[in-house]
Amino acid sequence: MNRRKFLNSIAATSAITAINPLAFAQNKVPALNRRNEKLLSCYYFRAHMYTMVPRHVREDLKWMADHGTDAIDLAILEQDMFAAVENIDIIANEAEKLGMKLFIVPSRWAGLVAGAPKVPSLFAVHNPHTWLMHTDGKPSYSEVSGVNCSIFYPEVADFFKSSLEKAIDLWNIKGIIWDEPKIYDFVDHSEAAIKKLGKNAPKELYNQAFTDFWSEINTHIKEKYPEIQTHMFLYSEMNQKVLENAATIKNLDYFGCDGRPWSADDSGKNEGGHQEGLAKTLLGAGERFLPVAKKNNKKSLWLVENHNMLDKDVALMDKRFPEILNKDVDHLIYYYYPRNLENPENNMRVIGKHISNFK
Repeated sequence: MNRRKFLNSIAATSAITAINPLAFAQNKVPALNRRNEKLLSCYYFRAHMYTMVPRHVREDLKWMADHGTDAIDLAILEQDMFAAVENIDIIANEAEKLGMKLFIVPSRWAGLVAGAPKVPSLFAVHNPHTWLMHTDGKPSYSEVSGVNCSIFYPEVADFFKSSLEKAIDLWNIKGIIWDEPKIYDFVDHSEAAIKKLGKNAPKELYNQAFTDFWSEINTHIKEKYPEIQTHMFLYSEMNQKVLENAATIKNLDYFGCDGRPWSADDSGKNEGGHQEGLAKTLLGAGERFLPVAKKNNKKSLWLVENHNMLDKDVALMDKRFPEILNKDVDHLIYYYYPRNLENPENNMRVIGKHISNFK
């Protein structure tokens, strides 16, 4: 019996022997059965990192379930799969009791995806020969999360596949979210890239190769675990050619973008509108993703970036959120008590008010 099955068995036995079975049945909130096919999930990031208070986790997840959340999304570093396993077990088991699924957000893996926190990839540190290179022979480097690996080294894809298999063996995962793939519109001058595409290949070939990379990873997972959903989102301001190319990724169930819950026209005004990126908004730029997802037989996805907000930004979010809900997005993601909020309680009050109307 693998670890995931063992833990599920233990959890079930504990539930039967430790509490009244009837009481458990009455308290369980079948979140996934309450609503229609629309999906609401929650970015619950790093709650398990070194400090773990089970009572707090229970309270957090109860709030999510009470507001119609179907799944919790946990950021998973490479290190978590040997350094935080039992902590994640606690969150996963509490979510299951409330009828919520567990999705994972592979974070900073090989420097090719975002997620949390902003740290270098352990794989990239140990495999410098796989680094993506600039024309001057220096590696592609992010100021916040280290180097990016090149997808043209087969061990990079192998790392993603084996890491996902390990995570799926550890926990009862129902979905994978690819958060902001990092090297669209990058030209790779690594030895492996030049050998594959030639020295002066156009940027479009590199973009197609990155799309093919994700198709390979998703296909591998779907063949081994067909029940697991695959999700991906790009920056909402991503250029149209990349958007349309990425939407063709194979075995991808949901496709969309992340951005601020307002329009670019709102930014810089007295009522708020602090931007995370140039025109990185759901209203306006993000709306381009909805017809493209449908055209490619994928369900749509939006991540509401309700982090890093002043109170005047929260007021603007409150004002524009009904328009977000009216866009008929299939999978909506929100952050639970995210980083850098002037007034966290007010932010979550506004989020809670609106997500309750999502379905």
